[in-house]
Amino acid sequence: MATYLVIDSGVVVNAVVAESLEDAETATGKTCIEHTDANPAGIGWAYDGSKFTAPVSPAAEPTN
Repeated sequence: MATYLVIDSGVVVNAVVAESLEDAETATGKTCIEHTDANPAGIGWAYDGSKFTAPVSPAAEPTN
């Protein structure tokens, strides 16, 4: 079994454990990406179709 990240509108919205990518996508009805050392994303991360980007905390953004 493997862990798959569930993608909705370019954002990781959940993670599921399934036997295969096909099983994960069938169960969720969404695009899924296997969670690996190369894809260490989590819920809230953005996915542009090729790479993940960590969310930015509003507290970390500069204010003017």
